[in-house]
Amino acid sequence: MSVVQRVDDALKEGLGRGPLSGSRIPVTFDTPGSEWSARRSGPCVNVFLHSVEEDAQRTQTGRIGVVDEEGTVIGYRRPPRYFVLSYLVTVWAQTVADEHRLLGRLLEWCAVTEELALPQDGFGPQPDRLGLRVRATGGESSETPASRVWSSLGTPARPGLDLVVTVPLEREPIGTGPAPVHGLALRTGRLPARPEDDPAPRSARPRRRVEEVR
Repeated sequence: MSVVQRVDDALKEGLGRGPLSGSRIPVTFDTPGSEWSARRSGPCVNVFLHSVEEDAQRTQTGRIGVVDEEGTVIGYRRPPRYFVLSYLVTVWAQTVADEHRLLGRLLEWCAVTEELALPQDGFGPQPDRLGLRVRATGGESSETPASRVWSSLGTPARPGLDLVVTVPLEREPIGTGPAPVHGLALRTGRLPARPEDDPAPRSARPRRRVEEVR
């Protein structure tokens, strides 16, 4: 399962436990084009992923030490890379009043929810939390990412939340060294003597000549 699929699952689970708790309103990730809206039946919350970008300001260079349970550095890894997934969250219901009521509940949930747990799939290093926020306005410009979505889809604009999800992607360790030494064992033993190392018999040793000097 890709990281985008896991983010989708985390959002669907978070919305189901939060503002949609106790209701049967489904969460869809379809493209909200004119054909989709014409086929839609019943209320729903649409979460449309419209852009994926890297947050270069948060991505760092260099290396980070990888330590074991005893605090020993056993290798190094590069810092994670941060990616921003932008979702346009809209409500589709029978009346405008119902849409605004549910949209308000979604806004309140987003205002108090800064993180979501990301489900793990067991393959490689994975992030376990992701950041969650509503995109801030970019000054006085009338064009926003959400407005560009509606114009590109050819669909009349409708109110929605531009939800920004930040995902850190860990990278594999590099330069992993050998396992650290946890102890040292010293053993002694007797080595067999070599024939050339055997001392010569005392009788076979040459005698020194000693003279008395007067």
